[in-house]
Amino acid sequence: MHTPATGGDSARARVLECAERLFMERGYQAVKLRDIADELGVRAASLYYHFPGGKLDMFLAVLDAAMDRYHTGLDAAIRGAGAGLEAELDAAARFFLSQPKIDFFRMLESDLEQIEPAQRAAVAMKMHQSLQGPVMDAFRRATPTGSERDSAPSPADAPTPELLAGSFLAIVQGIHHLRAEFDLPITKEQMAEQMSRILAAGLRAVREAPQSADRDQPNPNDASSV
Repeated sequence: MHTPATGGDSARARVLECAERLFMERGYQAVKLRDIADELGVRAASLYYHFPGGKLDMFLAVLDAAMDRYHTGLDAAIRGAGAGLEAELDAAARFFLSQPKIDFFRMLESDLEQIEPAQRAAVAMKMHQSLQGPVMDAFRRATPTGSERDSAPSPADAPTPELLAGSFLAIVQGIHHLRAEFDLPITKEQMAEQMSRILAAGLRAVREAPQSADRDQPNPNDASSV
């Protein structure tokens, strides 16, 4: 049974929504509580009612809510995609492009440096699980299992799901931040579709390539190997 949000819950949600937009646009260091209060038309002191720890408390709550939203949305998009890695990656990319722009690289390199190491580690782990987790699962489903590993490339040749997911997210982030002034010949969604096709085809090619040991064996018909 759905429980209606109370007035306090609704007010807190409004604060989080405003704070998230400002933090993601400007970065943690540049945003003051006064900025958030001015946007909401309230006194800065009233924000402590919802976030007793002030700006840091609010920032951590924003990240927690945002990562929960991304994890849920990504997982649903991938599960609702058609069969195959390409369809799952395309669905994941389109979900990212449908969300407000977030500079994850700046967040990792700058914003998280403003908080305590233990908190930073917890936030970084949640970001990893929420953003990379569903995409890594998609790549894992596309990798060999069981007896299939006997004919798969060696670990030195095959990229890991972690590496593939990280590369995927970096490319999607770049596509999302392309500006309209660049006069792009195709849409961002079309770019994402092409990227998904290339990544899926590349992984397929690696899986189907001869094993390293086979490639290193001299070819008896090659005079240079004698």
